[in-house]
Amino acid sequence: MIKHFVKNRFWIITGAELITIAFMFSIGFSVIDIHVPASFQLVSRPSFRLLVITIGVAMIFQSVWDTTWYYIREVTRLAAAGVVGMMASAFLLSDLNTLHVTLVPLGLMFLLIRILSDLLTDNTLFRSRR
Repeated sequence: MIKHFVKNRFWIITGAELITIAFMFSIGFSVIDIHVPASFQLVSRPSFRLLVITIGVAMIFQSVWDTTWYYIREVTRLAAAGVVGMMASAFLLSDLNTLHVTLVPLGLMFLLIRILSDLLTDNTLFRSRR
């Protein structure tokens, strides 16, 4: 199991970051403006935070035990990129609406860039599974 920690350390840390971000937003760390489009208001709901926690836990699970069944690795990575991208967009739109600049969208964009860059460099979807 130690070799899986070393091999997948990035994704274990990313899963922990997703869980931490969900908990930070559930205690009211940052609030989305009311004038943000309804599709981005989804980010402020508790069900979305539960989804982010679930994706983080699944990412840690598949990284620690190095599971590859049903493309769980790719599904969790793409889901993480999707929820982080949606959060970054929602908070950026909220900042632009209120003309109050915060560092939340910037931090989420850096996390999204890191996830996407690792997806591009370490893609296991197209490797042969023998």
